[in-house]
Amino acid sequence: MAPTTRTSPPAATATTKTTRFGRGRRWVAGAVALLALAAGGGGCASNKPAEVTPTNFSFWPAAPDEPRVQFVTSFVSSADLTGERSALDKLVYGKEGEDVLNITKPYGVRMWQGKIYVCDISKNCVTVLDLKTRLTRAMGVTGADPLRNPTDIAIAPDGMKYVADKNRNAVVVFDASDRMVAAFGDPNLVPIAVAVFGDELAVCDQKGQRVIVLDRASGQLRRTIGSQGLDDGKFILPISCAYDPQGNLYVSDFMKCRVTKFDRAGKVVKGFGTLARSVGNFVRPKHITVDSEGLVYVVDAAFNNVQVFDPDGRLLTFFGGAGRHPGYMKLPVGVATWDGDLDLFKDKIHPAFEARRLVLVTNQFGANRVAVFAIGQLKPGKTAADVSAGRTVVTTGIDMAATTRPSTRPIFTPDMEAP
Repeated sequence: MAPTTRTSPPAATATTKTTRFGRGRRWVAGAVALLALAAGGGGCASNKPAEVTPTNFSFWPAAPDEPRVQFVTSFVSSADLTGERSALDKLVYGKEGEDVLNITKPYGVRMWQGKIYVCDISKNCVTVLDLKTRLTRAMGVTGADPLRNPTDIAIAPDGMKYVADKNRNAVVVFDASDRMVAAFGDPNLVPIAVAVFGDELAVCDQKGQRVIVLDRASGQLRRTIGSQGLDDGKFILPISCAYDPQGNLYVSDFMKCRVTKFDRAGKVVKGFGTLARSVGNFVRPKHITVDSEGLVYVVDAAFNNVQVFDPDGRLLTFFGGAGRHPGYMKLPVGVATWDGDLDLFKDKIHPAFEARRLVLVTNQFGANRVAVFAIGQLKPGKTAADVSAGRTVVTTGIDMAATTRPSTRPIFTPDMEAP
């Protein structure tokens, strides 16, 4: 596949930091015994008491189990980043100025160097939340051929950004300064998700029901993974893809409710999940991501949660859930992890909780359009009792009474529901 525009080659290799999550042990979440995200390593707990007793913290798994995931904060508009608009701003910009930087219908999301990049399929742009400068701006709205329907974004270690744009039939490329520099397009391509590893760019093609792997510098086709079908290695609607630290590719299929893992050569390693209302399975799987330790995160818009699996597809835990508690989810779609910038949220993380990485989840409705969670564990010497006073009641997204019943989701064809 030849690009419509060329850009200078980015770095050929990607360096991925990998750490151990620690040794495994089991916990019970609700009525189901799940393999725990294990405690490992540590740091030192501070002896200085918190000046204010923390309240209203959402943790998963639910009490009385020890927390592994904490809801941190969320963003709905630029006001959540910059604070209340001044009287002068309101006078100059009026009501139009109040709405222009709302996050309306977020989809794919990534974080890079203190910035959150959110694909907004309603505003046809990528909203950039700069947490360090506290500024918000729209990417891809200027130029002769702006974004038309951005559904996903991938960011390479060198800062090159790749945006899947369904309506342009192209992957649009932005450089480290967020300037549009190229577009890899084809009239027969309907890209809905992207992932990068080294010098490769994987693209989920909705029309072709396949994944294509491109050279991310030139846009030239390297290989094709999968075809239409029901067996592992084939797809009905591949909706998201993600590389692990070794370069294995995970692909989630919306219609099959299944995740398939491919090796570097594109051969099937394993698949997991099926259409069922039970933990470890899916009803409406959306985006998928893999963190630096190889843990796999899968969003389910029916469960309103994120399930976390080990590299072999064994369920570890899940978090989110419908409701009104902090961190609730309402039609979640996108998910991404980020190992850096924890210091930007240190005032929002419980003093007894040791955060290891951030997890971002986009919701198409509700107050948590871009929700930020922290994966971690209690600090050494701390117990569940140290967070009990401020711990809110949360839901998990799984109806435990329904875990033995099959899903009643109707069978869709790919053109009946846009991903």
